This record gives sequence, structure tokens and C-alpha cells, in this order.
Amino acid sequence: MAGEVLKTSQDRQLQLVTQHMAKHEIAGLPRNYELVHEAISGTDAALSREVLSLANPPQSLLDEIGARYQITSFVTLATPKSRADEIRLLLDLRTKMASGVTQKQGFTKVLETVARSLRQDKGAGPEDILAEIEFLSVSLSDAVVAETELEGILRSAADRLIQAETEANAARAITLRDRLTSLPNHTALAERLEALYGGSDERESALFLVSLTDLAHLAQVYGESAANRIVKKAATVFRKAIKKHDFLARTGRGEFAFLFREVNRETVHAIADRLKTSIADNLVFATSDGSARVTVSIGVALAADAFSPQQLRLQAAKALETAKASPRLTVVVHN
Repeated sequence: MAGEVLKTSQDRQLQLVTQHMAKHEIAGLPRNYELVHEAISGTDAALSREVLSLANPPQSLLDEIGARYQITSFVTLATPKSRADEIRLLLDLRTKMASGVTQKQGFTKVLETVARSLRQDKGAGPEDILAEIEFLSVSLSDAVVAETELEGILRSAADRLIQAETEANAARAITLRDRLTSLPNHTALAERLEALYGGSDERESALFLVSLTDLAHLAQVYGESAANRIVKKAATVFRKAIKKHDFLARTGRGEFAFLFREVNRETVHAIADRLKTSIADNLVFATSDGSARVTVSIGVALAADAFSPQQLRLQAAKALETAKASPRLTVVVHN
């Protein structure tokens, strides 16, 4: 039943997005669907006002808005440009450095020529020697000028490379962050699990998948904005329920993932009870006819029982589905 409610809500959202895009002749690009969906969902009021007020906007304007509000698809779209700028910069540097090497080689040849001339011309007077020195001085000045130019270019290039790296890191951070809650997202979770099995983290860990069981129903009855407020409040509650070395991510509409370290089978139920209690005590949804409490279902899998990140997630997902299917079992640990 819960699955049918969720599917109905998702279908309604998709229909609204499609209708808005068709009405305003917005190109059916994947990133445009994401932008309009963000606007209709009401996650960011300023974004909603700006996008929904547009009439037949050009793609360039949509791209500018998407990048400004840091929508993931638009941020990743802009990333290749930075790489192209870096490549062009490196090619320019190679040309300048080749020119500098040529200048030094020329000065070296002049120096050798002057030295050989002075050695061979035994009768050279002061005027001849001064002429040779002047010739050498001019060549040296040219080499110094070239070296100074190269130093300036290198400094500028270093600054531009640092800026490009900063922008790339910022773009990457956006792709690893959930827009609604600012928590890490499913991609960040995948990377953390890869690190766990790659030997750079402790294997005595447990993956908890937590689902806000009533979210789809509440969204259907009270609207998407209310559902978003519940998700954001849940994220705040869950942040306070973890320790510094634990990991929390939002992986779906009402889905969260916890990776707890230094956890074994004997302690998982105590942790699950703590998560359930934190939601029960802090997440009460006020309605026109009273109040409603949000409940959770939890599936747990131990890292020591799985051979890979994929297997660990599959085990936890199966445990979560079992918990959802049984009203009496709100917490299931994979055996």
C-alpha cells in the first residue's frame, strides 16, 4: 500500500513537471526536468519564483539559473569548461617555456662566441673588449626580459590552476550533497562504502537504512512542501544522533543511510532504538485536525557479513523491505 501511494505521488509530480515544460516550450533535456522538478517541489522558494515565472525561456537562461542555484546537472555541465581552460593554459605555458629555453640557448652561444673571440684575438684593445661586453650585455638583457616574462606567466598560471582546482572541488562537493538537506547523498555514500572495503576504514561497521514510513501518505494528504519540511526536520534530528566518526546521508525521498563504526550485532538494536526514539520525540507533524507522528522502518547489515559495498547495500535493503512489510517489525537486522 505504501509503495502504491509513493508511486502515485511520484507520477503526479512527473505529470506537473511535464505539463509545465510543455506549456512553456522548455526543451526536454534531463537537466531541465531536474530544474523544473526542483522549482515545483518548492525546496527553494527563490528558485521556485524565478523558474515558474519564466515564459518560454531560452536554454542559455535556464543554464544560467541552474548553475547559479547549484543544481547538480547544471554544475556538472559547466565542469568540462574548466578542464578545457586548464589544457589551454598548459599549452600556452609549454610554448612560453620553449621560447625561454631558446632565449637561454641563444645567450649561451653569444657568450661562447665572445669568449672565443677574446681568446683568439690577442691584439684586441680596450675598445674591442668593450664592444664585445656591450654585445654580451644586450644579449643578457634579452634573456632576463624573457625570463621575467616567463616568471610572470608562471605565477599567473599557478593562480589560475589553483582557482580551477577550487572550482572543481566546489563542483564536486555539490555533486556529493543532497540539495534539500545539505547532507551527503547516495553518491557520497557509495564512495564511503568503497573506502570501507578498500582498506582505508574500519570494517567493524554497520549500515543502517532508515525510511520515513509515512512520508508518501503525508505528501499525498498535505502536499510536497509539507513532506519536504518533514524530511529537513528528520535530517536535523538524525545529525544530532550520530557521533563525529559516523556517516549520515540522504539516499532517497524519505530514505536515509547511516554508516556506524565500532558496531557489532550485539549493539545494533540499541542504536536502532535510539534512532526511533529521536524521531518519535522530535518529529511531530502538526495538522489541521491535530498532530501526526512520523514513524520509521530500519534495515541493518553488518560490514563483516558482506564481501563488497554492493552486497552490503543489498543486505540492508532487503532487511529494510522486511521491516516495512511487517507492522510489528520496525527494525530488521540481516542474518
